[in-house]
Amino acid sequence: MAPMNVTQHHRLATGRPVIKNSRRVAPKHQHTFHTYQKKLHIINWRKEHSMDSAIDTFFPGLTESERKTTWKQILRWESQREHITKAANTPSTSTMRNIRRQGTATTLPHNAEENLAQWVVELRADGVPVSNLLLQSKALEIATELGFTSDQFKASPTWIKGFMRRWKLSMRAKTRSGQANLADGQRALEEFKESIRKTIQENNISEVYNADQTGINYEYLPKQTIDRQGVKTVWIKSSGHAKDRMTAMLLADTKGTKYPLFLVLKTQASKIKAVVQENLTQRNGFGARVWREIEDLHTNFPLQIYGNPSAWWNSAISIHFLNFHFGRRRGQDVQKVLLLWDDFSAHFTDEVMQCANELNVVLARVPPTFTWICQPADVAWMKPIKAKMRLKWVEFLRAQITSNGSGGGKSFRLQCPERWDLVEWIHDAWDTLPTSTIVSGFVKCQIIDADTSPSDFDVPDALTHIENDGFLQTLVEAGEFEVLDPDDNITDGLDGSEDDDEDHVRPK
Repeated sequence: MAPMNVTQHHRLATGRPVIKNSRRVAPKHQHTFHTYQKKLHIINWRKEHSMDSAIDTFFPGLTESERKTTWKQILRWESQREHITKAANTPSTSTMRNIRRQGTATTLPHNAEENLAQWVVELRADGVPVSNLLLQSKALEIATELGFTSDQFKASPTWIKGFMRRWKLSMRAKTRSGQANLADGQRALEEFKESIRKTIQENNISEVYNADQTGINYEYLPKQTIDRQGVKTVWIKSSGHAKDRMTAMLLADTKGTKYPLFLVLKTQASKIKAVVQENLTQRNGFGARVWREIEDLHTNFPLQIYGNPSAWWNSAISIHFLNFHFGRRRGQDVQKVLLLWDDFSAHFTDEVMQCANELNVVLARVPPTFTWICQPADVAWMKPIKAKMRLKWVEFLRAQITSNGSGGGKSFRLQCPERWDLVEWIHDAWDTLPTSTIVSGFVKCQIIDADTSPSDFDVPDALTHIENDGFLQTLVEAGEFEVLDPDDNITDGLDGSEDDDEDHVRPK
């Protein structure tokens, strides 16, 4: 409570004084304004009929003096017919009553705004991020140089919005970051193309493969969500596994053939060294209990699954990867093949290089800073695969919401997808990736020419083996498949067989 001897001062009222018990003055509508659309209609009516008809139709009940004024007004509109017609036929201006020229009533002069817009363009050409705060500080600096005070020009959000509209700028989300720009990437791609084509020519190589690993998340929480306007805290529920992931290694060739996935899952290592060695040699790094589920996954999906405490790729798995896909080449007098692999330490250890030499596989490093332009997988494959994974997660979320009764007063608890779900999702995403997308990655990286088509190549030997053993004929007779036109490209669907790992499509 304030002391009694201190005089209390109240804040003076701002704005118009309130007058009680008074009625609001009714609008008189003394001024009538017309849109460009109506102006065009009036002058066209006057042209087709007469001035008197136009005034009587659109301005009835005028006095003699008012009629004379309207007569002059219509004539003035007629003199502006070209401008009115253009504005009336443009959807964005047809309902306007007047058009202000761009830059009217702006504080900064046109040349100052033009220099500011050019400054933004030059920064973006160098890859420098330009935020609203950076734009505001630069605009205030220019205003100070022109002699404006802080009260005259504040570079407010409204001014920023108008400035960006006037100069056709917009706030964009980041799609790529790094020190190298597009010009550097083009130069690196040209050098990489020359190096690869030289390697192909020197080693008489006709088959080129690309393998790339990517992280597969257990959760795909969006960065934004729909919510009520004005909400201060935007809270998104998670299952607590947003950072959990597994590693997937993809492999495909220039013919568009996709090969079985290699997955690395996270699993707890045993504290007993003998058990650790047994798990590594007999169960791909998994314990006896988890291995039973992994065997079920191997039975249902044509892929290979390994496990370690970090779910990271390592050199030992690299050797298993080469032996699985290229093991048939060991000790054979076969033509060398080229495998493009990103510059990761576990891909180029001495043991991995020795294994590749034994299999007649030439390993080529993709430039580490320029995988976004030099690696077919990063250029064309990864985006549709990740989009498919997000779609699978959204469907998984919808199923949980439905099972929860769409809320229904019950507390919703977001569940994490199980290991089986994640393996099924990535398998479906890889299996449904079109052959044309695979080939386009090699074309964009200039590994093969643009006129190369998957139909130009023969079907791999493994597919011929599957076709000849009568397995497909049995499925057709059972009604599981339909007979396709022989001219159609059907190699996408024959990624492998569930009955025998040896029937999987593998490189020669």
